[in-house]
Amino acid sequence: MKPKTDCIIVAAGSGKRLGAKTPKAFILLAGRPLFVHSLLVFATHQSIARIILVVPSTMIINARRIVKKYPIKKELSIIAGGQHRWLSVKNGVEASQAEWVMIHDSARPFVTRTIIDVVLSMAKKYDAVIAATPEVDTIRRFTGDRAGDTLDRNGLVRVQTPQLFRRARLVDAFRHTASLSSAPTDEAMLMEAAGIPVGIAPGGPLNFKITTKEDFEMAATLLTKRIES
Repeated sequence: MKPKTDCIIVAAGSGKRLGAKTPKAFILLAGRPLFVHSLLVFATHQSIARIILVVPSTMIINARRIVKKYPIKKELSIIAGGQHRWLSVKNGVEASQAEWVMIHDSARPFVTRTIIDVVLSMAKKYDAVIAATPEVDTIRRFTGDRAGDTLDRNGLVRVQTPQLFRRARLVDAFRHTASLSSAPTDEAMLMEAAGIPVGIAPGGPLNFKITTKEDFEMAATLLTKRIES
């Protein structure tokens, strides 16, 4: 019997960098709130037992109204997020009783079943797994408007979600937050701080994170082309 895996979809961001009054996860993308695109992928994946959707506390009622429009057969809980991303994830992890938790940013609407499968398959070797893609651009340090040293991109990857964690070990890893010099940008940082090795699974070039208006425009164009084809 496969171990139980819950999916925590983090949708509690404010969207300030988009200049939007609506929280980012609730902005419409191709006629659907952004968080719905990834939610529907996880809701139809056979290895996911339950979905925990983490949203701003002010949007819980709205989120419940939205999800009722879609034929989601899995157990779905909607809870309030925290002031920072890692606190929102922590709330989601504490709401789960599964052996494993898969964490995904709602701002990545193009996650696929293949990416989910590959990340899950790495649980045989690691208690923490991240999706990532090789870095293909030239990467430099900089100071002000002056270019600095070029970094070796052969040793670099772009980190994505979903990320998979053995829940009990992640709960323990949250205790290491205070030891970090800044707030963790993902939970893999906490696992590493706790001395837990992190495995890498292939992500996808289209599994990008929507952060800017330009990202939204690109995502809308991609979805329009899919519909037309």
